Amino acid sequence: MSDRTIQNIFKSNADYLAATPQPLKNRKAIYAIGNCRTPDMGISYFSCKSHHETIEQYHSCRNRSCFICGEKAKLEWIESEKKRLLNLPHFHVIFTLPHEYLNVWRYNEALFADILFKASQQTLFELMRDPKYHGVTPGLMVALHTWGRQLNLHPHVHCLITAGGINKGGEWKDTHQFLLPVRAVKKLYRGKVQGALYRALQDKTLKLPPNMTTQQFFKRYRAAGQKSWSVRIEDRYEHGKGVMLYLSRYLKSGPLNPKQLTYQGRKGFSLRYLDHRDHRKKQLHLSEHELLKRLLTHVPPVGVHTVRHYGLYSTSCKARKFETFKRIETLLTAKIKSSVTYKDMVLLCQTCGEQAYLTFCLWMGKSKAQPNRHDLKAFSINKVHDNRDVQQGDDADIAKEILGRSSSFSNS
Repeated sequence: MSDRTIQNIFKSNADYLAATPQPLKNRKAIYAIGNCRTPDMGISYFSCKSHHETIEQYHSCRNRSCFICGEKAKLEWIESEKKRLLNLPHFHVIFTLPHEYLNVWRYNEALFADILFKASQQTLFELMRDPKYHGVTPGLMVALHTWGRQLNLHPHVHCLITAGGINKGGEWKDTHQFLLPVRAVKKLYRGKVQGALYRALQDKTLKLPPNMTTQQFFKRYRAAGQKSWSVRIEDRYEHGKGVMLYLSRYLKSGPLNPKQLTYQGRKGFSLRYLDHRDHRKKQLHLSEHELLKRLLTHVPPVGVHTVRHYGLYSTSCKARKFETFKRIETLLTAKIKSSVTYKDMVLLCQTCGEQAYLTFCLWMGKSKAQPNRHDLKAFSINKVHDNRDVQQGDDADIAKEILGRSSSFSNS
């Protein structure tokens, strides 16, 4: 399977997807994934100083569910998190939403995401700040996942929390091998989520499914309140990079890696996954339509951040530049060292070998008012180099050449 396998599945089922009712976020994802790095997404044109043959680069969609764009975004996110994480032991905590609320989740994705983030953060911070346990403010990174190993709906959040924090005296205090009692965490987390859902229903910000009445919701609400919720606290890690690398595989490239697809035929696909119950690799057979349905279930709501930072890792904490935090950061051997340096892409002319510069952008988006209109953005070649005189007609000639080729492409 190639990196474009998922894109090809979306393309081959374009008519089916267009005929099925989809929310706006899914429509955007379908278009973006299907057209990523193709002429339909737009083209950037590069040329050397001598104006030899123009180099074309197709635009990326940058959608969060696109695997093609995900690899670069994943590496950039890893390097960004390395600069944030302290080089010290961390704990990994997973908070899960009960299955009683799965049907309600589908109609309130953004609301539930905020509730899970706030409930997990408040649960950990209230207990960590309690003098009975540690009495400290830790650093916390929380990431939202909505899928399980079989691409089924399984909302949960992963929390990466420092094994210690700053106490009221401004000094660092280590938690050692014990973070918090899991029973206390489960009970407080359940109360936080239940209280938030009750308030959302009273404020009418919680939208119930069309086939669910208020009485039916409260029946599930009471059933969820009487059960023990799934919260798992993993053993202490000597550093946070391992968990961060684990999360990066799921946050920036969509819910499915094409390498997991082991078979493609008339009857659909075979998906390889690791069953966390018995730790054995298994195969799941899905039709094309079922696979698309499961993939689109996990498209994140527009504008909702799937990774958030709190405490010592929050942006506001870094912006205020606490002296205690800076001192502790130095004592703890600073942050995890970055191993990769990213530079802007450099294209070379195939004729003369000189660097090619961006000269023109063609955005292929069309509107109803102007169905044949192309959005154009021109870049003055004078901004790129000033070692030679450029005639006024140079830029115009380049634009005419590009527009002529783009019009012939759109008519083909």
